[in-house]
Amino acid sequence: MNQDTSIKYIRFASTISIVLGSIVSVGWIFHLHLLTTIIPGYVSMKFNTALLFVLLGTILYTLISEKWKWLRIFFSVILLLTGISTFIQSIAGVDLGIDQFLIKDYFVIEDGSFAPGRMAQGTSFSFFLLGVSFLLITSSKKTLRVIAQYLLHIVSLIASLAIIGYLLGVPIFYKLSALGSMAIHTAIAFFITSIAASLWNRHLGVTGVLTGNGLGNIMARQLFPTLTIAVLFLSIIRIYLHRQGLISVEFGIALFATSFTLVGLLLIALTARQLNKINIKKNIVEDKLLDLNKNLEKIVELRTNELNESVKALQKSRNELWKSEQLLKGIINNTSAAIFLKDTNGKYLLVNKRFANDFDLEVENIIGKTAFDIFPEEVAAKLVSNEAAIIASKEANTAEMTAVVKEGHKTMLTNKFPLMDEHYNVFAICGGATDFTEVKKSRTEQEILSFQLQQKNQQLLNFAHITSHNLRSPVSNLNSLLWLYKESQTEEEKALLFEKFETVIQNLSETLNELVDALKIQEDTGKKRESLLFEEVFKKVKDSMIGKIMETEAVVSYNFTKAPAIEYPRLYLESILQNLLSNSLKYRSPLRTPVIYAETLFENGILILKFKDNGLGIDLNRHSDKLFGLNKTFHRHEEAKGVGLFITKTQVEAMGGSITAISEVDKGSTFIIYFNKKNF
Repeated sequence: MNQDTSIKYIRFASTISIVLGSIVSVGWIFHLHLLTTIIPGYVSMKFNTALLFVLLGTILYTLISEKWKWLRIFFSVILLLTGISTFIQSIAGVDLGIDQFLIKDYFVIEDGSFAPGRMAQGTSFSFFLLGVSFLLITSSKKTLRVIAQYLLHIVSLIASLAIIGYLLGVPIFYKLSALGSMAIHTAIAFFITSIAASLWNRHLGVTGVLTGNGLGNIMARQLFPTLTIAVLFLSIIRIYLHRQGLISVEFGIALFATSFTLVGLLLIALTARQLNKINIKKNIVEDKLLDLNKNLEKIVELRTNELNESVKALQKSRNELWKSEQLLKGIINNTSAAIFLKDTNGKYLLVNKRFANDFDLEVENIIGKTAFDIFPEEVAAKLVSNEAAIIASKEANTAEMTAVVKEGHKTMLTNKFPLMDEHYNVFAICGGATDFTEVKKSRTEQEILSFQLQQKNQQLLNFAHITSHNLRSPVSNLNSLLWLYKESQTEEEKALLFEKFETVIQNLSETLNELVDALKIQEDTGKKRESLLFEEVFKKVKDSMIGKIMETEAVVSYNFTKAPAIEYPRLYLESILQNLLSNSLKYRSPLRTPVIYAETLFENGILILKFKDNGLGIDLNRHSDKLFGLNKTFHRHEEAKGVGLFITKTQVEAMGGSITAISEVDKGSTFIIYFNKKNF
């Protein structure tokens, strides 16, 4: 039984008490004897008793409404004082003038009361107990609430005795003394209100035994009413037969005992049957739980095996990634330019061997320190002279400086550029320096050599960007394939994805080999050109990114029939197509399936490549001037570096071409590359 049900019972008892008290009061006021007895021929309820039942019903109402606490206390005190005063009158044989204070008892002769208007001794004592109980029932101390609960149980017992007395025709049960009888409706009202009031603290006393949720409580609720009804029924039969002279006292007692034994045996059998049903249900639940545990163990074992396979695949990918990192380190450490990376506080995060050798230092002694920690103040000031401006402007800077290295004074051509995070904030500065000394010594070839060295330095920086950027997509593609491999459900799917792993790794190896070969390319760009088919190169780029295409469910198509071939460096063309395809996948719209389309054609004798997608698009009104700038990003994406379009533009322009873009926010972008006429 919950609190809401308890409140309903208390509200019902409150209504019964108020209505009954009001009806009896009307009977006394208008001398309607039937309303005072309710049942003709029975003892009447006294006027004081009726008024106290109205107060009792009001107390119950204030209890559940949790309002007017002072009124509940005041009425409880009236119950207590009236009850104890009337009880003392009955015990001491005195008259305090309270019995007929409001109404004269005109029916005293009819109901046989000893004192006119005085309630029965059991009635007055019950009101006294109720008054005390309602003063303690909401106490914060459990002991006082327990006392209140058992006082209510005593009232229920007194009322039960009176009701049983009327049912069995045993006056001693409802008279309790020679000073008056408790009316039948008084006893019923006491029984209902005391039981309802005990539900306020339903977990205490006998009420807790009968209203709990335990197995014993359930059995108690089943046995108590059944046993009570059975005993009353047997008692009524036994007394009736005895009064009719049909059986003797001894036979009646024997018959009662035998009948009670049979009833008890029946109740025990029913209880045992109920308990057996509960036990069977418990066994069924335990069996189901065991089956669930076994299934769980199988699932855990299966998931463990899948996890082990995933770990192995991940370890393989890590090994491939480690090889790629080692290759990059080898390229950086064996280039002829001095390369370094600093944070915004000027601390070196990375330097290659050439940088350390130029200053006769160990790499370990440079990392984590600033230029002022390593070099003399004058040298350090030259090394960092333009870095504050680079951070403030977020623009690259190429400058010439003289540095003191272990071979002596050297003129270095330095190129520094900022690295920015997803919020377009500079978090580091990367730079490269090329020995420019020999150029300065030859005045006749100064402009030519200066241009060549700048081009070489720029090629070196482009190479560094190409290396880091072009390898990021295949590695990301490997991670996508690995995720799809882990999510695949069938062996056919895993076999298909494993073939994709081999394709991507093979393409990655070819890209790395081509990057190594690119280091050997010098100023003669003619040696780098070769006859290439757009479809062949685009398929290779598409295969290297198949994992990301499958993950995003992108639709990639092309039409190179109008201009199928070009004379161009393979490395540059692959890089251009990869950057454009990677950007289309990376900056796809979450609201629709990515659709990507590439085509080539001739316009006015110029070979043109158009690359179109339906992605997020770019606001060219805001970003057109920096669309192809280094480290310029236009969307908040974890992989956005702002390098791809910069590399693409540099490569296209290095080969004598140009690139433009048409874009609209949330509709997509189209990049148009105009190749130089001599390249087709």
